[in-house]
Amino acid sequence: MNGALNLEFLPLKREYISEILEIEKVSFPEPWTREMFERELSLPLSRFFVLKFENKIAGYAAGWLILDEAHITNIAVHPDYRNKGLGSKALEFLVEDMCIKGARKALLEVRESNTVAQKLYKSAGFKAVGFREKYYRNEGAILMEKNL
Repeated sequence: MNGALNLEFLPLKREYISEILEIEKVSFPEPWTREMFERELSLPLSRFFVLKFENKIAGYAAGWLILDEAHITNIAVHPDYRNKGLGSKALEFLVEDMCIKGARKALLEVRESNTVAQKLYKSAGFKAVGFREKYYRNEGAILMEKNL
């Protein structure tokens, strides 16, 4: 809980998925499906948290902990709550959680056109280390990495 921002991080529960789907639909051109989010509930390697801001689900942060690598899979904040630092807090919380669980490196892919997310990741210490052609069907992804 972060008192200054009235921000809370909670583990994913099935009851949050409908709200998460709404955030997903307004955040990504190829949104995850309900089934994809439900699958996260059963994956032992999944670390998935919702952000509650002023008692409303404002976003989420998700990743997979594979051995000593944190792979950031998804971070989104509802448009009504953007530009308040919530994305940075979500990324920080997720990386810290996986670091406590043994991660020594964090990796992620970001759309080459998503300059807002790239700026967020760079400000958190991630560096571009590669490029994946057509990672998102018709668009490439920048591979970013951070040693923890």
